[in-house]
Amino acid sequence: MATNIKAVLRDSNNKALANTDAQMFFYTMAGGITLVASGRSTTKGSLSMVSNTNFSGFLPRVLLKVKLNNNWVNASNTPKTYSQQTIDFGTVQLSNEPVLTLANTTLHTIPVITAGSVAVSAADTNKLKLLERKNLQLTNDTKTLSEQLKSKELARKKLETELQSRPTLQMLNAEKSQITSLKSQIKARDDRISLLERGNGQLGEISRQLELKEQQRKLLEVELNKRPTVETLNIQKGLVADLQSQLKLKDNRIGQLEGLVNSGGIAVPIKSKTVKSEDLIFSTSEAISRASTKLAQQGGYRISKASVDLKVVAAANQTDLMLFETADDLARIPSNCFGNVRFDIDLTDAGESSETVVVELKMPEVTGYTRQLAERKLDGVQDQVFWYEQQLSEKDPFSAGQIISQHPKANTPLQPDTQIILIIGVGNGN
Repeated sequence: MATNIKAVLRDSNNKALANTDAQMFFYTMAGGITLVASGRSTTKGSLSMVSNTNFSGFLPRVLLKVKLNNNWVNASNTPKTYSQQTIDFGTVQLSNEPVLTLANTTLHTIPVITAGSVAVSAADTNKLKLLERKNLQLTNDTKTLSEQLKSKELARKKLETELQSRPTLQMLNAEKSQITSLKSQIKARDDRISLLERGNGQLGEISRQLELKEQQRKLLEVELNKRPTVETLNIQKGLVADLQSQLKLKDNRIGQLEGLVNSGGIAVPIKSKTVKSEDLIFSTSEAISRASTKLAQQGGYRISKASVDLKVVAAANQTDLMLFETADDLARIPSNCFGNVRFDIDLTDAGESSETVVVELKMPEVTGYTRQLAERKLDGVQDQVFWYEQQLSEKDPFSAGQIISQHPKANTPLQPDTQIILIIGVGNGN
């Protein structure tokens, strides 16, 4: 027997949902759902579908789904009226809230109305009332479950945040593996010391070798201290390149000026412009303020006062000053035209505290450094530094004497109690 399914689809603003795909499902006795009818609404939102499925083996619970924005959403699971011939959902308004359904209820059958019947029996009426009460109970249970779901989701997010703040198991295993390796190396050193102490005549020879190596180490350290660092050399190279570039520009300018003078004895005009003295003081104050802010960010200090001495040339208006475009123009001004301007700048605010600005310290990158260079890098960063040695393989002999591992990693914020662990690679001959 065919069953007609009816509904009127509207959005949350009570406007008709035209040409919208819809599907109806029956809940099976096992708790699943099965598709029994499909259709599409009219331009006025009316929906009409036909199901030829015999649902005597299904629960009298149905689920209407509607496709919105290419996504299937649950529309309703409670028909207004239903019988063997017609299931009418009435007007269904759709929103973003999903429809929760339960399938673990007592089995019921949809009342069968025979052809020619006019009224429903009293027993069927009681069943309908019972089903309405059960639907109301299911609605209340759905709200309760929704609240429990929200509570569980909040608890899950809290646990997830706590889990992310903790170190991973891989990090802990790496530390444990490193500790095991260091203990093994220490034990190997102890065994070798014990063996050497028991040997006849070997201890003196080894002591002499150790003393010789210590002398060689000290000589190398003195030589290293005499030599500049790579960073210093690069800075000097940059200064040389900059000065060479300036010298080349000066030579070009001299050639231009000499060409003008030799060509016709034409006087070269001095390029300048006037600037008000108060604008000069204001721009100087702004520059010192920016420098103070940068100094506070990098080193934790701040400039409170500054004194400025300037040699100036007065303009036609004695309150204005002349600003020259190039040093060549300035060099052509007679010395008796210069005057002195001195002013003080106070950057201390009335409510500013005299306490030093606290700057967050971070772990620098020292991997590949020697111990001496690393100690320079860490000077003033952290006092608690632990040094360890690790035997290098024959495939990597060039890392001897260099830091091959550091903890914590670079750019990690340092707390007062943070332990810095540095591991230096040693070769087979050390």
